[in-house]
Amino acid sequence: MVKKVIDILRKYGHNKHLKAIEGFVKLGNAHLLDAFRLNLTYPTVGKKYVNVGDDTMLNCTITFESEAGEVIIGHKTFVGNSQIICRSKIEIGDSVFIAWGCCLYDHDSHSVDYKERQKDIEQQLIDFRNGKNFIENKNWTVVNSKPIKICSNAWIGMNCIILKGVTIGEGAIVGAGSVVTKDVAPWTIVAGNPAWLVKEIPVELRRN
Repeated sequence: MVKKVIDILRKYGHNKHLKAIEGFVKLGNAHLLDAFRLNLTYPTVGKKYVNVGDDTMLNCTITFESEAGEVIIGHKTFVGNSQIICRSKIEIGDSVFIAWGCCLYDHDSHSVDYKERQKDIEQQLIDFRNGKNFIENKNWTVVNSKPIKICSNAWIGMNCIILKGVTIGEGAIVGAGSVVTKDVAPWTIVAGNPAWLVKEIPVELRRN
């Protein structure tokens, strides 16, 4: 409920922030901790950008850099003081742990073509010098974006980076400091940059 968002943010004195987000979040019986922030570059009135289930705790920052995008977070999930940056879709299942210092990023931010990056800088300067948000007129058509999905019962260690198009399978564990560029199979442990298979989780420790 939106009222739940208001009650919890008021507890921590986030009055200005709660006024900005109350129409954009659908919240179950969940908790927003004191570091939680929602950043909307182009808020669309009536759109629920973030949908959260019951018994979930969020201490993260969720940023939407365009009018598009959706973040869905399931039940009994914890997201520490991390960054979720969404333009397409980021989905986090039930009973997921995401530690602090992580970044989930579902797009490339810029084109691989340096000429398009030059245009980005030029447009940013124009917008900023005219008192606008510096990415207000960013050309997103040249930027690759793909959804991220973290399946239920996964655990993401601290300071991990999850890049666009990645699916992390059910029960998978991503070791601290990893950079995940490819899908992670269910019930496996990966680590490193780029993340690679360390071992499979024993069958007796998997969900029945």
